[in-house]
Amino acid sequence: MIRYFIVILLFVCLASCKQNEVYYEFETIPQSKWNKSHNICFSMDSVPGNVKPNYHLSIEIAHNLNYPYKNLWLSIDYLLQDSVLKQDTLECILMDAAGKWLGSGNGPTRQLSVLYKTDFVMDTAQLNQICIRHAMQDIQLNGIEKIGLKVY
Repeated sequence: MIRYFIVILLFVCLASCKQNEVYYEFETIPQSKWNKSHNICFSMDSVPGNVKPNYHLSIEIAHNLNYPYKNLWLSIDYLLQDSVLKQDTLECILMDAAGKWLGSGNGPTRQLSVLYKTDFVMDTAQLNQICIRHAMQDIQLNGIEKIGLKVY
């Protein structure tokens, strides 16, 4: 009986962590050194069609404790709802005012999810692409390990 209960509990926990994601990808930054000219692009051609009318999009950031700043500015180019290239700048706060890293992680790596767009309509029949690069003053930004994109 206890074994049956544990299996059900495990299944519920795993199902609740998914958040109905339709796309979730990461790109690793080589040697945790992100060059300003390195664009990280996500082509969402594998998003299932007509799953739901509106989506949320978040930028996923994994960094180590060697990251020297409290924030991270990102430049984002995207083609989502039509064929017109659009650009955004997004500030991601990585550390609170008291100097505590935000996000999850207990070891040397922290992961943070930053909400970027809410309730947007995505035409799954078209190419949906997002390219991200850092917009910090450093040519080579140390401490960023991975950048990801989640659509849910």
